[in-house]
Amino acid sequence: MDEVQEVTTSHSKGNFAISLSEEQRHVLDLVVNKNQSVFFTGAAGTGKSVLMRAIITELKKKYAKDPERVAVTASTGLAACNIGGITLHSFSGIGLGKEDAPTLVKKIRRNPKAKNRWLRTKCLVIDEISMVDGDLFDKLSQIGRTIRNNGRPWGGIQLIITGDFFQLPPVPEQGAKRETKFAFDASTWTTSIDHTIGLTQVFRQRDPVFANMLNEMRLGRITEDTVRAFKKLERPLNFNDGLGTAELFSTRNEVEMSNERRLRDLPGTIRRYEAQDTGKEDIRDKLLMNMMAPKSIDLKINAQVMLIKNLDESLVNGSLGKVIGFSDEKTFDMEPIDEFDEEERMAKARKKLLNTFKRESDSSSNGTKFPVVQFMATDGTSRVILCQPEEWKVELPNGELQAKRTQLPLILAWALSIHKAQGQTLERVKVNLGRVFEKGQAYVALSRATTQDGLQVLGFQKSKVMAHPRVIDFYNKLYSAEEALGKPKAQSITSFVSNRVGAAPSKAPAPKKSAHQVIDLDDEEEAMASIGY
Repeated sequence: MDEVQEVTTSHSKGNFAISLSEEQRHVLDLVVNKNQSVFFTGAAGTGKSVLMRAIITELKKKYAKDPERVAVTASTGLAACNIGGITLHSFSGIGLGKEDAPTLVKKIRRNPKAKNRWLRTKCLVIDEISMVDGDLFDKLSQIGRTIRNNGRPWGGIQLIITGDFFQLPPVPEQGAKRETKFAFDASTWTTSIDHTIGLTQVFRQRDPVFANMLNEMRLGRITEDTVRAFKKLERPLNFNDGLGTAELFSTRNEVEMSNERRLRDLPGTIRRYEAQDTGKEDIRDKLLMNMMAPKSIDLKINAQVMLIKNLDESLVNGSLGKVIGFSDEKTFDMEPIDEFDEEERMAKARKKLLNTFKRESDSSSNGTKFPVVQFMATDGTSRVILCQPEEWKVELPNGELQAKRTQLPLILAWALSIHKAQGQTLERVKVNLGRVFEKGQAYVALSRATTQDGLQVLGFQKSKVMAHPRVIDFYNKLYSAEEALGKPKAQSITSFVSNRVGAAPSKAPAPKKSAHQVIDLDDEEEAMASIGY
């Protein structure tokens, strides 16, 4: 790697400042100050997750004296864990939600905690809306009206919804023969949402040529020039810093097999790190099974890993690294691994780390050895980190702890699932499109990359580029955050779909004016709470 810029311990620096773009601040204003129900979307890399975290933070501040007013949910367990919430099914108390709305209302009324959540909630956050079925959306809206005795959509609850319908679609029920019904197909969608907004400023892909290639892909309207450009990316990736790429697979089984094989092939002794889980025993395991942080992780020297928690501005969720040693907090006992870890440079690293330990007198000194990981930071520099355990919590709105996992903020990263990579930014990624099986999966996989130089694509075929025509039509009707502030009705901007990814990251294109409360889960709720990819 390049010269090591920093050697330190991995303790998270807490809530480092979140910088929002102008259009993101507009959406925040609509939600927090104007109390509007908003669906905001955007291409991969437009900052949806960053904006949602900022909105959740501000809403919790706004209702600090009555925290049960804000419910944070997502369509899947994994997505819910990523934003500190629970599944939409668990929040609503509907179990699997297969019954009709009147039957589900009776079920909720028999559950005082579920009924109370519906009555107390003022703001409902729903992340990854693309995987919510349209019929379920209608059922929940009717449940809200009935339980709250309020004829407005969702019983008057303010909705804050995000996701990208061009990405992963709703999961159909087993044996279901009907066509996919998106949330925007719901009969109550238009009356439930005050503003439907498309974010246009791209942060992930800094190369406008690559961004436009991805844009064609998401729309399913790919040119022959772009086909040729993607096929050129079949060449192997070679870097001189000792780090490999993360390969994306469609199934969790493929990921586990690949990572286990690569770890087994490495020489040396395995070190196993078990998570420490605490919380209410009756629901703890169900709540924690969707955590990105694994129950246990096996590591060796030279294992490729990925950071799964933001530590600071340049070491973020998705940063790739390599285990180069194991150390406790008082020593840095390691040898150079290969030609990329020069002895002189690592000697300087050891000295700097030892000085860091001396300064941090409050550090633990129990002698436990943690992995020393050399990361490629987002600014392109190399950083050596002593990775120590971090915490993941599931709490009631009043702060009562329901479950907590303490584990290293790492996962093995020779292979990742496309579902788990959704929302991640990967500097280096390898994708074999021969394994893609869902509309949107190819786009999700390729749009994880930040540049063409860091992307290898195998098996690219134009037939793998699939976009649902109803999704394309829906996105043709979006409008920008700036328009939402000044106009009560949505106006279509035909340039949005074609320009939203291809825009230069430094300047958003001007739009054209033409068109959480965790509960004791019953069996069905447990089933839904455990859905994660």
